[in-house]
Amino acid sequence: MVISGKKVALAACSVLLMFLLSGCGEPQEPAANQINRLVESDQEIGKSLKELIRYEKEDMALYKSILSNGKNKNSDIEALLDQAEAHIQQRRTLLGQASKAMQETGEQTEVLRHSLKELTIEKEETLAHAEKVLEQYEARAKTFELFVVSYEHSLDAEEQLYSLMRTSANPNLVKIKRAIRTRNEEYAKLAEVRKQFNLQTQAFNAAHAQLVKLDQVG
Repeated sequence: MVISGKKVALAACSVLLMFLLSGCGEPQEPAANQINRLVESDQEIGKSLKELIRYEKEDMALYKSILSNGKNKNSDIEALLDQAEAHIQQRRTLLGQASKAMQETGEQTEVLRHSLKELTIEKEETLAHAEKVLEQYEARAKTFELFVVSYEHSLDAEEQLYSLMRTSANPNLVKIKRAIRTRNEEYAKLAEVRKQFNLQTQAFNAAHAQLVKLDQVG
């Protein structure tokens, strides 16, 4: 039987369609689209971190005021301490929200890694880059876990300091000075972890942007 050119074209389209529908019987999704969903989920983490930074700026001003007024024995710093401790609780809440969001987003990475391995519609270069982007995200997530732990230690140290500074007949200046030093050391450690996390975020964003370009060229 002779097959016309039109029938050949239809047959080719049918084969292509079967190819795209292979694996769980559903169309395969480009790697860039799958990574994009990961980025969208990560935006919730970014919102919490921005709010944290806003509180940090306010709390640094509070911290300086508390230390400055605390030097004056006749100064009443109770209101400042109340405000600072309320902010600490707010930051704990925001940190918890960011941590939960990162955990939920992290659960997507295992599914995404398996999906990328099963992907057959991508160019080898695009697929390899998508896997690299995923690896960078996972490395960033691990650093975020360290960031959360370090942040909690910083808040604990600050809370301990403010507790010691509450009005008392005979404030223990030695303990207060030690608590100030501990608080500052913890925040210095936090700054280092934050720096590493920010660098990994920049690297991830750059790699993701490159993946989008590869997808558009493809």
